[in-house]
Amino acid sequence: MLRRLLRSLRARSPASGAPRADHDGHPLALRERLKHIHARAPMDDHLRVLFGRLSFPGGPVLALIDRAIAESNTLVPPLKAIHRRAAALNLAQYFLVGRSLGGRAAECGVFSGCSALACCLAARAVDPAYAGEGFHLIDSFAGLSEPGAEDRIAVQPELGVGFTLPPEIPPGNLAAGVHYVRRSMREFPAVSIHEGWIPEVFGGLPEAEWSYVHVDVDLHAPTLAALEYFYPRLMRGGVVICDDYGAPTFPGARRAWDGFCDRYGVPFVVLPTGQSVILKA
Repeated sequence: MLRRLLRSLRARSPASGAPRADHDGHPLALRERLKHIHARAPMDDHLRVLFGRLSFPGGPVLALIDRAIAESNTLVPPLKAIHRRAAALNLAQYFLVGRSLGGRAAECGVFSGCSALACCLAARAVDPAYAGEGFHLIDSFAGLSEPGAEDRIAVQPELGVGFTLPPEIPPGNLAAGVHYVRRSMREFPAVSIHEGWIPEVFGGLPEAEWSYVHVDVDLHAPTLAALEYFYPRLMRGGVVICDDYGAPTFPGARRAWDGFCDRYGVPFVVLPTGQSVILKA
């Protein structure tokens, strides 16, 4: 029975030979796809990034992340207590790798600034003079945009029902005014804040090489637009990390990521937190 179900869920990708994520993250289909994804990725490089540093010179990692949560007034429900800290640690680790390359950094989808602040605090723990130079924060500060067809959530796709639901968080939600972010980032005055909708807001960015890009915009269209803009400008060794790849309520982000990486043959990994990460060869 299990083998028959797996066969029914598979759809081969011409570019990679990996099963496509056409079935909206069904656990069996996703497990099969991850086998192929991780087999193609530079796993040793990712392991060195994730486990090569166990602490920061400025103090315990947990204290640093908890400070970012508190100073950005981020509400962390019990369900996400472990995930939030693990995801923030991953971001900080990759941010430090990006900093070591010398390129610019960007975060698309800032909300109240928790992730950006955690990264800046980690960078300052390594370099006490760091004030946020070269870090660009990008957000509409007006909440989610309108979802598209790719953002709808499939219900029982393995049964062929074809029934879908819109994202549970409607447009306009998850909004935080730009003044909240400025307050959160007040210790890092060199950070640049760009207010506007993706992709139009990219016109105000400097034409530069990027070494770190964090994408946390939930929906298909802005996730794809961010990848299309930043990946060609990403320097060798640079990082793109997406918070929403494993989020069941926002399948559009995963569809955008899979579609882009399949189309261009880009290898990546998926971390236990559900974050997907590219290290550009």
